[in-house]
Amino acid sequence: MQINNNVAALNAWRNLGVSSNALGKSLEKLSSGYRINRGADDPAGLLISEQLRAQIGGLDQASRNASDAVSMVQTAEGALTEMNTTLNSIRSLAVHSANTGSNDATAIAADQTAVDKAIESIQRIATTTKYAGKNLLDGSAGITVTESATTALTSATAGTVVAASGSVSAVITTAAATASATLTVSNFAGGSTTSSGNISMWISIGGTAGTAINVNYASSITSTAFVSNINTALAGAGFYASSNASTTLTLYSSGLGTGLVVAASIVTVAASTNISGTGIDIAGTFGETALSGSGLVLYGSSASAWAGTQLAFKTANNVVGSAATLSVVSGIKFALTQDASSATQISYAISNTQTSKIGVVSALAGSTLDSIKSGGTYNLATNASDAVVIIDQAIYDVSNARAKLGSFQKFTLESTLNNLGVARENLSASESRIRDVDMAQEMMNFTKNQILVQAGTAMLAQANQLPQSVLQLLK
Repeated sequence: MQINNNVAALNAWRNLGVSSNALGKSLEKLSSGYRINRGADDPAGLLISEQLRAQIGGLDQASRNASDAVSMVQTAEGALTEMNTTLNSIRSLAVHSANTGSNDATAIAADQTAVDKAIESIQRIATTTKYAGKNLLDGSAGITVTESATTALTSATAGTVVAASGSVSAVITTAAATASATLTVSNFAGGSTTSSGNISMWISIGGTAGTAINVNYASSITSTAFVSNINTALAGAGFYASSNASTTLTLYSSGLGTGLVVAASIVTVAASTNISGTGIDIAGTFGETALSGSGLVLYGSSASAWAGTQLAFKTANNVVGSAATLSVVSGIKFALTQDASSATQISYAISNTQTSKIGVVSALAGSTLDSIKSGGTYNLATNASDAVVIIDQAIYDVSNARAKLGSFQKFTLESTLNNLGVARENLSASESRIRDVDMAQEMMNFTKNQILVQAGTAMLAQANQLPQSVLQLLK
């Protein structure tokens, strides 16, 4: 029998320590609700759990971002709603002013004063509507397109639909051309005429006939001199003549595009000849989207991904293959995903609804909502009927902006909110399965460890009594 090393007591003490540690861990898990409280509990589980927690936190913030975006959209639409109401009132005043049979100048002037004040109110709404310090309706929240790497354009105007952001190339696929028509003049044999006479030209641009221009020529006049005489007569008419051979005469429009038509009825000593020609519009691509054009300007059609975009090329760059590199920047970007990467950010642009930008009717030159104010081209006293057309377009412009905002709120923001909620729920469930403790199971472990601690304490006490049996040998 040994007394220096009580092996039984050491064994009981060791097992008591193990049970005490296990009981402490059970108490920690039961009190915290977590199965993993430190890396030692489950290293791999802790790593996965922390990654899931980061994603959940990102989703929570993305949901708040989407809610903020909804508030911003509602702020903008609320202002546009008031614009619509005011425009409807303006339209009623314009229709009243058009009834000149029963209105005198005083009544129309009163209507005009009311219209001026209403337009001022619309302009004030457009320039002062803000959300968190950001202007919403003055064009600041729209898309900007600026030429960055080349100087092939005279101007670039952004539309309200953004198809991409960053660097985008515009390339000419069809060059614009003048309208031209060529006449063969038999009297130009050898570079000069053989008899005297005159040429009468009825020249038109766009199909509208102009005034007859008579150019006399003398016997033996050279073709160069004859063309010079014609151009003197055509000065300011929008086209010019040239002779590209001794027996031909060609008329050219000064401008480019299919909107220009050159036509002439030329009467010589020998015969009468009718000639005509139509120009060619520019065409090209912007990014991967094909754009049509008018003259030297490429347009994004209403059905394209660049609706409203206009790119005006310089005459010197009117060559197939000529390209311009542009920087496309959206006025508003929303981070609606948990990682907020630039690739997943959503861009949106709000139309410029200032009174100088709405109510533009292509058939009415210089038309905007401002043009119906006092002193404007289409004010109520001089042109109430056209004013109604302009107001109708302004109502459409504002209503269209509202519709786009509503679509963005319903199908992008609110849909994203719903999706974020579902994603957060599923990720939280996954994180819970890894990190949260099963309370029922842990209570079983706790009860077991509690009993083991009590038993171990009792057995250690018994083991400590064993060496005392040696005292019996001393009697």
